[in-house]
Amino acid sequence: MDRGDLATINELAQRARATDVEMSESTCLNLSKFKAVLRQLRKVDDNIMLRLNNTNTASREDCLALFNALQTTYLRRSKDIDTCVAVLDKKLSDTDHGRLFSVRAQRDWVANERSVESIIRRRSLDVLGSRCQFDFLE
Repeated sequence: MDRGDLATINELAQRARATDVEMSESTCLNLSKFKAVLRQLRKVDDNIMLRLNNTNTASREDCLALFNALQTTYLRRSKDIDTCVAVLDKKLSDTDHGRLFSVRAQRDWVANERSVESIIRRRSLDVLGSRCQFDFLE
């Protein structure tokens, strides 16, 4: 593994942790902010082909680092989506009848992101598996 590949993988691992991106209660309650945070957290998946082109896919270590970065971001996004669903469930129980429909629609939209996550995860892991053919992907 050369220094260029190492920097790319380290950058990817840092981006996957996304310590600078916060999913707060106010973010969960603002659909535009929620979408923006998810969009930022999904950049790792959006750039998977570019990352693979810059990764030594013959190296088990490099492929494993990329796989681990993907797993980290998947866990983070799943946790954030679950947190927001819980926030919106609480909001539903505290909301008056007049706003109930809009809160329920927002909660359903956020909950639907679990299905979107499943599709993104499958697509990225399929691409990774086609280029990095190691047993940790099975």
